[in-house]
Amino acid sequence: MSLYSCTYCHSRHPFEELSKGDQMCKKCRKEHPLVTCTYCRMEFHLVGGNEQGKPVCKKCNGHVLKYGQPACCVHCNIRAAFNGSKCSRCESSERKYGPPIQCEQCKLKCAFKKSDESKDKVDGKILCLLCTLAYKRLVHRSKGVKELLRGQSHSHKKGTKREGHHHHRHHHKHEKKAKTDLVESSGARDSPGLGLKNTNSVNSDAGTEHNLSEHMAELTDVKEMVVKLKKQLQQKDQALIEKEKKITEIKAENWEKEKEFKKKLSSLQKELNDRLEILQTENRNLKKQLSQQQVQQVKKEKTATS
Repeated sequence: MSLYSCTYCHSRHPFEELSKGDQMCKKCRKEHPLVTCTYCRMEFHLVGGNEQGKPVCKKCNGHVLKYGQPACCVHCNIRAAFNGSKCSRCESSERKYGPPIQCEQCKLKCAFKKSDESKDKVDGKILCLLCTLAYKRLVHRSKGVKELLRGQSHSHKKGTKREGHHHHRHHHKHEKKAKTDLVESSGARDSPGLGLKNTNSVNSDAGTEHNLSEHMAELTDVKEMVVKLKKQLQQKDQALIEKEKKITEIKAENWEKEKEFKKKLSSLQKELNDRLEILQTENRNLKKQLSQQQVQQVKKEKTATS
């Protein structure tokens, strides 16, 4: 059988015992906590301390160093669009499955029409990636609780059978005693002890089922609250986009008005300069004519006196 090494401690294990994404063994998975990436929202095992206080997976860390801080994806609204307006998951899914459709859980247009085999894993629902992961975690937890209840019920049945067998041997050992002692002994052991243990077991199962139903109700409330907050965030983002659009339109309109005003002002200034130049030319001509008339008048007076 082929053995594969753990990516952290480098010990060799069968491929089935290593984790799917990080390729880590069970011991390393227990030592390092499972955290959610700040950007892509995928879970990974945090190896070593985090200096910035925000858990970031290796892929997103490389993208941050290469492209800088990401923007929100136009489809899933996750802050993981490093190179463009879409995150890498939505971009690859759009190339593979076509344009996105609405998710049945979060109501965002970030799910993709996958194959029937993929939809059967989530009971035929059309879910986005984050809702799919949340649904699988919920199913896994519910299976764990059911197995725990089944184990408690099985152990309780074994205990009841063992007690009944012990009581039968004890009853057979004292069979030679008087019937009155047998009736008192069997009556003292049958009704109080077994009835109390059965009642405690039923109460324990009922309490566990009640806690499970409360847990499921709390999860449903949290999901509804998350969906409501996402809707409110989407509405606010849309309102912010509309406001930015209006501001841009107003700025463009003001720029056009300012451009027209400057053009009109320059034309008026040019017209004023032309008129001023004409008036100055006329004024010079009139002064010249006046001086010529004065000279002629002086000559006439001199000829008249002589």
